[in-house]
Amino acid sequence: MTNAPPWRVRLNPALEGLDVYDVPPATAPARMHANESPEPWSAAAMRDVAAAIESVELNRYPDTSGRALRAILGERHGVDPSRIVLGNGSDEIIFLLLTALLQPGHRPRVVIPTPTFVMYAHSARVLGFDVTGVPLRDDFELDGDAMRPALEDATICFLARPNNPTSSLWDAALIQSLIAEFPDTIFVIDEAYGAYAPGTSLYAPDGPSNQVHMATLSKVGLAALRIGYCVAHPTLALALNKCRHPYNISATTLAIAQTLLTSHARELEAHLERNLRRRDQLVEILRALDDVEVFPAHGNLALCRFTPPARATPLARSLAGRGVLVKDVSDIPGLEGCLRISLGLEGELRALREALADEPARDRS
Repeated sequence: MTNAPPWRVRLNPALEGLDVYDVPPATAPARMHANESPEPWSAAAMRDVAAAIESVELNRYPDTSGRALRAILGERHGVDPSRIVLGNGSDEIIFLLLTALLQPGHRPRVVIPTPTFVMYAHSARVLGFDVTGVPLRDDFELDGDAMRPALEDATICFLARPNNPTSSLWDAALIQSLIAEFPDTIFVIDEAYGAYAPGTSLYAPDGPSNQVHMATLSKVGLAALRIGYCVAHPTLALALNKCRHPYNISATTLAIAQTLLTSHARELEAHLERNLRRRDQLVEILRALDDVEVFPAHGNLALCRFTPPARATPLARSLAGRGVLVKDVSDIPGLEGCLRISLGLEGELRALREALADEPARDRS
């Protein structure tokens, strides 16, 4: 870099090899690339949202820790709200967990199965953690034999269940045995997509002290609010709050979330029921293709591998040209030839089906 400022030598050297997570806003007719809930809220819900925003005193600070929302979540999870920590998305919770576990003179280490959510490793590297990636099996299941030696003397382990981008639901008994075998390691069970795998949660209010439950409202229709949270042992929750900035959740965000989680809880449940049906439709569309392997889908997304693998990237570009956005993950080790496709509304699913049906003819032209 020419004319580099002299203070550049003060920058964290770990940042040199990292990318900026910056995705341009999407306006395509069919947005099936971002793992969002496609279901819009009703007019009645939006009127209540508007009323909630009108009640916010914009000239006043919000609650420092979101007490009212934590009370709602505490009732849902059957724990004292003091064990719940709110974050600006799961990303902030990840950063708080890593920050709380830093120790002077000790090189901390995080263990993550790979491929998985990119922010685990990104945030860990920013903070100076060593990152040990443990490749998943060929079927994208957790490799217990490889995880055990990796966990020796590990500080923290992130386990996304269901996983992103594979949509796999890792074996519960294996995870529970790892948590018991390594009591000095914090295990963060990230159930961001847990609503799409009903009845499979590993959360328990009286679970092991080294198990953290992490969740988000982003995947169930409130992505714009950016609310993540975790339920942790009281000692760890206190440590996280010491690291957390006060007022980290805005008053408008708190008001909207509280309104929708209480007055419109049934509507949220209806959204999820329809989204589960749409996931079945998405998988059906993909399985109708003769050149694709569709992996079991447990989140609000499906992962598929095309043959030959080189077909994936041009196909994603072709779909984008027709207004259908999907996520090309084929450059990630272990995901060669793969596209990740989120569920969509009926019109979006129809657009995907039609675009895929036209592909063979387009290839021959």
